[in-house]
Amino acid sequence: MKILFTIGVLILSICFWSLPVAGQHQHGGPPPPASGGEKKKESAAGAETASTRTFLLEGGIKAAFSIRAMADHKKMLQDMKMKVEVDPQATHNIAVTLTDTRTNLPISEAVVKMKVVDPKGKDQVKLLDFTAAMNQYAGDFALSEKGKYQILVLFKSGGKKHPAGFYFVLK
Repeated sequence: MKILFTIGVLILSICFWSLPVAGQHQHGGPPPPASGGEKKKESAAGAETASTRTFLLEGGIKAAFSIRAMADHKKMLQDMKMKVEVDPQATHNIAVTLTDTRTNLPISEAVVKMKVVDPKGKDQVKLLDFTAAMNQYAGDFALSEKGKYQILVLFKSGGKKHPAGFYFVLK
């Protein structure tokens, strides 16, 4: 009887232990471009048109991206009474918030470089500025035509480099 009870407990333990693992499984095709350090994509499938994206990267880092039209970005800055100079040629602001998932604290000492490749293959590369009041790194980019853009970021924090990337469709 003890053997049957032990086997039953073992089977139930295995079943319940595997449920969280099964819930993390992703469907829907290959990972986004340049996702070398990407561990898990949190955004929903078909999210290429979503203006916000969140990724869990190796090393316990969460990268949350936000893409805003420049008019919305300027309004947000005005509402927050922030004096930030924007690039006059830019049509969008792209920001990324980096968080250490172990401590749940923002990463504010990183060096963050972003590359945006437009639908025709032309790229823009910028070193992002850190805004302490918002705990984010941001840059202004010209996303002047509709189509599929590739957003690539490489940041260095704690002596390690972390890449991330995804596609964004501007409609």
